[in-house]
Amino acid sequence: MPLSSDSTDQLPILHARRMDIMPEEVRYVARPGLFALPSGTLTVLVFITPQLFSAFVLLWAIWWPMPAKTSTFVFAIFWTTVVALLGFGVVWLLLRRNPGFVLGVMRAPFIRLTVTDRRVVWSLPWMNAPLMEIDRRRVIGGILGSVDRRGRGNAAMMLVPGDPSADIDGNIHFDRLPNVTAFVAALGRME
Repeated sequence: MPLSSDSTDQLPILHARRMDIMPEEVRYVARPGLFALPSGTLTVLVFITPQLFSAFVLLWAIWWPMPAKTSTFVFAIFWTTVVALLGFGVVWLLLRRNPGFVLGVMRAPFIRLTVTDRRVVWSLPWMNAPLMEIDRRRVIGGILGSVDRRGRGNAAMMLVPGDPSADIDGNIHFDRLPNVTAFVAALGRME
């Protein structure tokens, strides 16, 4: 049946009605907290702790007993400033060389991982936009790793070959994820 000029005005409206956005079905949500920190974080903290302790002992030695004379007070202020500047210098070198890694470690305990029927989303409670989002067309499936008795474990999300978010093997790895079997199952049901 040929369309008249009057009926063509109604086509976009009919087309828009059929394209109504269906709500996403949330299939998995995780807030790993401190378990989301990278595996080497505890090792780094073990090596940093003696350094911090020695800096506090040095400051204690500078300020004990409380300086009574102006010359000893100037001495204490000078060496406290030197120690503080050296400490900030080391932190600045770390931040300057690896700002993305340091920012990622600082954000890791607050990230919420959500798997829906359409995408995988990493978000933070104080940001409106997600940190990262992967569409279901980019996800092939999931691989389950070792799981402890509480259901936390390791997993990998397999992405299509050549995906820019994947590592060299084409995966994104997750360590110590809560209810990891539900995560892998949610990735498998994204199709």
